[in-house]
Amino acid sequence: MARMKAPKGSCTVRMYRHGLGDCFLLAFGAHDGTQKYMLIDCGVLSGTKNASATMKNVAKDILQATNKSIDVLVITHEHWDHISGFSQAQQEFAQLKVGEVWFAWTENPRNPLARELRERQRAALNGLQVAMTHAVNAPKQFTDRINAIGAFFGDNFGFNGRATTENTLEWIKKQWTQHRYCVPGGVPITLNGLEDVRFFVMGPPEDARLIRKSRPSSKPGQVYLDDAKSGELGLYLSALGSAPAIRQPEQDERRFTPFNEAYHCDYGHPDAEGISQRYDALENDWRRIDSDWTGAASELALRLDEHTNNTSLVLAIELARDDKVLLFTGDAQVGNWLSWENVEWSAERNDSPRERDGTEHLKAKDLLERTVLYKVGHHGSHNATLQEQGLERMTNQELVALIPVDPLVAEKRRWRMPHKPLFDRLYEKTLGRLVISKNGLPDNVTDEAIKTFLDQCKQHTLYCDYTINTWLSEQTRTATKKKSTAKRRAARKKNTASKKTATRKKHSTIKKKSRTKS
Repeated sequence: MARMKAPKGSCTVRMYRHGLGDCFLLAFGAHDGTQKYMLIDCGVLSGTKNASATMKNVAKDILQATNKSIDVLVITHEHWDHISGFSQAQQEFAQLKVGEVWFAWTENPRNPLARELRERQRAALNGLQVAMTHAVNAPKQFTDRINAIGAFFGDNFGFNGRATTENTLEWIKKQWTQHRYCVPGGVPITLNGLEDVRFFVMGPPEDARLIRKSRPSSKPGQVYLDDAKSGELGLYLSALGSAPAIRQPEQDERRFTPFNEAYHCDYGHPDAEGISQRYDALENDWRRIDSDWTGAASELALRLDEHTNNTSLVLAIELARDDKVLLFTGDAQVGNWLSWENVEWSAERNDSPRERDGTEHLKAKDLLERTVLYKVGHHGSHNATLQEQGLERMTNQELVALIPVDPLVAEKRRWRMPHKPLFDRLYEKTLGRLVISKNGLPDNVTDEAIKTFLDQCKQHTLYCDYTINTWLSEQTRTATKKKSTAKRRAARKKNTASKKTATRKKHSTIKKKSRTKS
């Protein structure tokens, strides 16, 4: 396998076809002839057949394609299907040189809200581990649900010393020590030698309420829905969903319990042990509540999974000023998408008088309108692509969508990935330029739009490559820059001459007045 190269001023995106999980390698052709590389996630769903061998092959390809050196590693969020490769192919990745690792601000140990979110996550995971160890009498559908969601945090919750997302993330941070914790908005990020390319951080939101908003509201047009109806939680599940995952002082904790204080048990009371023994000795299974609390635990697992998805680092990559945009959303769900509406980016703008202060101000709507590549969120699930404030704003006629999913694996887990209403709309918006990683490139070569797309693609059993060229060629952009620079110099020269003329006139007037007075 040869080294991966993008033409000057262009970007080649490699989507690995390794199963249900995200792994994208981007090559940027710098104007000085060098290549800049960015790796966005590298993982596969727990339980995938031959997962370790597959991820080792992916890691070996990354090493060869980049000559064992990348400029940026992006970790979108702490889920196994996004970072497992750094555990399964640790020996291979240890050979990789990384300039900088980008995390979402939610991974910043110095951020108070980030620390609180992490404490809640740890407590919730610990609770689920306890639930599974005591789930002998629980219905199979509940334990299966908890195990399926728990797979996103590691192999079998990390039991028996198996790797988890937490210790994999720790290894990444220790292996490559140059970290950047990305916050939405502000000044776009640029890389040395790649100044024309700008990286806009869109999420996750800094509002904890939006991080917790993973499910669509009843408002029409928010996401792509079908006729399926979601069930409603009972009193106990509602109480659990609103309770903090970390322990609070007793007086604060009571307001989250579903029962009156008169029915609370004092664990230090002498009768507590007798009550416990009586419960354990019950012969009538119908009087026990094992099944009920396991149902609550499965709901907690689902909420934990959704909240973690909403902490995804979302990047919009602009290939040149006012040019094409590539959108990588991780597994961002409803709250993350909604937060973009209030995000603004600013940067000095010397070649365009858009604003009086010489600064441009960009909103998400502008970036979405110029999006030509959309990495579909959360493997095409129903609540990871907003409708009116998301996909419907992607109006560019060159739009291409990439979905990293294995539909057969998703079907076995009873997950609708990709979600059919969303898939159908993506197919319409992209004119068929839609790639599911497991299935590979579309084979309809009679359509002219797809033929043009396929001319920019390359397929391998392990990956699909797609090269995106900017709207303006390198020569045109260089000529435009020179012309713009010449104009600015002429303007400065004219302005300087005007100031000198004004100064001479002023001095001449002062001298005349002085002579008149004398």
